[in-house]
Formats: sequence, structure tokens, C-alpha cells
Amino acid sequence: MTQTTGMAPTAAPPERRGRTIIPDQVVSQVAARAAREVDGVLEVRRRGAVPWNERSSANVDGGLATLALDVTVAYPAPLRTLTERIRRHVAARVHHLTGLAIGHVDIDVTAMVPAQRAGETGRGESR
Repeated sequence: MTQTTGMAPTAAPPERRGRTIIPDQVVSQVAARAAREVDGVLEVRRRGAVPWNERSSANVDGGLATLALDVTVAYPAPLRTLTERIRRHVAARVHHLTGLAIGHVDIDVTAMVPAQRAGETGRGESR
């Protein structure tokens, strides 16, 4: 029979418990969803030569992620201000949800849709 001292066993330090791997595709999906949370973003387009490729792209190297997004925004919108807001929000959300450091976030505005048309199609249909 083992004798207990009444103290809980101490856990190993985090770096000795194992590692967590978050695939690029998952980080890409988190980034796309985060971008859609920003007012003025109507759609996060699929990135790549073929329209059914990934919605965005991410490259994770160790604990550092670089992200790229193709977005459709409402017209009129101050693009520089809007893309900076998207960049900050996506970087913060991806870091918060994955723990990864964000190297940079590339944003390509692929379309601007007039506000009337954006309201007709609905914000979440084609994402």
C-alpha cells in the first residue's frame, strides 16, 4: 500500500507534457471565420487558382503563422482602414484561439459589392 502525503502530484512543466500541432488548414479556417466577423466583410473568397481551393491560406512554421485572405467588402468602404481592421482582428483572434504568433496577414480585396446588392444576397450565404 502506498502512503500519500496529502499533496497533489505536481504536473510536469508544459514543455515536457507533449506538443500540440494545429494544421495549416485549421488555422486557415479560423482566420477566414475571424475575417467574416469584421463589419464590412461580405465574403472570404477561396484562395488559389481553382475556385474550390481553400478559403484562405495559412502557413504554420513552429509557433509562427503567416496568413493570406481574399475578401469581398461592401462598397463604399475606406479600403486602407477596413483592411487594417481586418488584419488586426484576424491576427488577434487567431492568436487567441490557437496560441500561435502571427507573422503577417496578407489581404487581397477581390471585389467590392454595392451596399444594396450586399443586403439582397445576405451576409452569410456564400461563405
